[in-house]
Amino acid sequence: MSAVEPVLRSLQILEALNRHAPATLGEISHASRLPKPTVSRLLETLEQGGYVVRLPRRSGYDLRERTLRLSAGFRYSDAVVEAARPFLSALTAELKWPIGLATLDRDAMRVRLSTGRESPFAIDENYVNRRVPMLLSALGRAYIAFCSADEREKLIELLRESSRETDRMARDPRAVSRLIQSVRRASFASAVEYPNAPAHGMAVPVLSKGGAIAAITLRYLGRKLSDKDAAQRYLAPLQRTAQAIAASVADQKP
Repeated sequence: MSAVEPVLRSLQILEALNRHAPATLGEISHASRLPKPTVSRLLETLEQGGYVVRLPRRSGYDLRERTLRLSAGFRYSDAVVEAARPFLSALTAELKWPIGLATLDRDAMRVRLSTGRESPFAIDENYVNRRVPMLLSALGRAYIAFCSADEREKLIELLRESSRETDRMARDPRAVSRLIQSVRRASFASAVEYPNAPAHGMAVPVLSKGGAIAAITLRYLGRKLSDKDAAQRYLAPLQRTAQAIAASVADQKP
């Protein structure tokens, strides 16, 4: 084996994880077309280097924020994602439902983390890296309702110019105003219900001094559960987790 082969194979593994994370050892081996012993050995190296994290309960592996340094095109809120990981895992251990975190991606929210692999409920297997609409998703609604006024104004302006059906509401200022007021009164956001959606979601913002820096969502299968009942069961734990993430981010040194 030449000296560069381990490097190239490590990059194959990172590419496979980028497409399929989180993933088990077998899934990474299949996606990268590398033998399991090779994948296992290189994953250990990537984990030591801070590029990969091993998930609890033998759920597999996920990428860490350090992988973003390999591409100048990726610029995300790294600190909040790193800070959120243990808190999201703890909340799923408590409530069993999968928890996701998303950050702003220009004119939508991009899901950065999910504890779907740690939950006993199989919901949204390909949730990570999904872009969800600002005005229809729970994550987007929670973020836009609690971000700074200046950021909200710029976001709505972007959404008005969009040709996507999911952004059509942005062209109705009264509808947007009612939505934002409703979310702020309730202190959480619910997603628009779709007939064949596998799950329903509720979300709360992760707040810093200037407003929202991310949003976290709890996804559940109880279609008969009203927003009021969902809030009674899950709002307090979600808010507690969001506050813990914000405090952890604030404690991190620049």
